[in-house]
Amino acid sequence: MRSHEYDAVLGDWIICPLPGDDCYFLAGRVTGDRMGRHRDGDYITTSLVVSPDVAEGRVVQTLDGRYLLTDRSTVDDAIFAKLDAWLATEPAEPLFNSLLTTGDTELIGAFVLRVFRAATAEAVSRRDHGE
Repeated sequence: MRSHEYDAVLGDWIICPLPGDDCYFLAGRVTGDRMGRHRDGDYITTSLVVSPDVAEGRVVQTLDGRYLLTDRSTVDDAIFAKLDAWLATEPAEPLFNSLLTTGDTELIGAFVLRVFRAATAEAVSRRDHGE
């Protein structure tokens, strides 16, 4: 892969879907930003991804740049699977208080992280759509 095919390298990345849309952005640690927007090691969120194929070793196109994707972060996979399994057992969409009564700090953390990412996704969407 030639460096002129991408603007920066994005490692330890995750996909952040926008609620209710088929759109998403990426978050991860950037290095080698040839456009000078970010310092090496900064944790960033990209603009919306427009490439159809997002995978390690691929260059993805976003609304404002191209990123070579290195290692995808898998840290959250297990905790979000646990949260999804718990949510599937709930008769209705639970309130935060329902989570607190479980006393399970992993579930609470995953829920808070998911809500935070949704809020971040909303902010990125507004930014990218000029709102």
